[in-house]
Amino acid sequence: MKLTALLACLFAVVAVTYVQASSMDEALKKFCGGLAVTAPTKGKTFTNPKKIKVTVTRKPNSEQKVISAVDAYSINSKGKATYLRTVWKGSYSLNKKASLTVNLEKAKVKFPGQFEFRVWVHNKKGPDCTLMSKVFKVKSSSHSNAVEDAEYQNLDANIDRGCFGVELSSPTLGGEVTAGQSFAVQIDRDSAAHTDTITNLELYSVNLDTRESTKVQDSWSGDEMIVNMLNIKDTIPSSAKASNTAFYYKLTGTTQHNETCDFYSHPFYVN
Repeated sequence: MKLTALLACLFAVVAVTYVQASSMDEALKKFCGGLAVTAPTKGKTFTNPKKIKVTVTRKPNSEQKVISAVDAYSINSKGKATYLRTVWKGSYSLNKKASLTVNLEKAKVKFPGQFEFRVWVHNKKGPDCTLMSKVFKVKSSSHSNAVEDAEYQNLDANIDRGCFGVELSSPTLGGEVTAGQSFAVQIDRDSAAHTDTITNLELYSVNLDTRESTKVQDSWSGDEMIVNMLNIKDTIPSSAKASNTAFYYKLTGTTQHNETCDFYSHPFYVN
């Protein structure tokens, strides 16, 4: 009797959680659908950090919306996004299109660099929406010196495309998995990442003498949204084992701006 009651309670909790999640998804689609940050555009360079134009568009409906804040993030050469601060705060009515000017010098950050904005849109009768801009570049001025020019030229085009903030954290660097046994490939996503959908996971082997890579198998394919973390089960066949060989995964995903990105795991071994 106690077991029956416990199971009933657990099923009720799961059902409520599922309904809540489904309701939230429906609410976000209702209140956040049709919104987009259309400026800055991908890879655009600004030479005046005090005047960066942000544009938000929407497909009008009966819901009243206002832009309430803009947060700034910097992205370093390793693809690590760092929250800087809120660089604009107010109440800007959004009908079809709204543009505002942001002063990035408020963030007290070094230029040149690559940045993105998180735009907060407040719904008067529903949940708030957060929209990520495309990655853009900022220089200190139009009259930069040789050092700044060299730093600017070294900025990563993959980061411009939004290919950052996703990591294959397991198997770990130099770790071991057992052939023929199922294990989890763990994928971690930063909240500031643009990649939000995973589409393919491929396994490769690499000969440590020749450094030549060979595709072993398609481990998974689909169309899976990722928020913070995702585990994909895989099994490496015994036939893939070879002497002086390591393995790695290639993960393919798409960003909210319809870019295709590839991410790679650390090399690991099969015993």
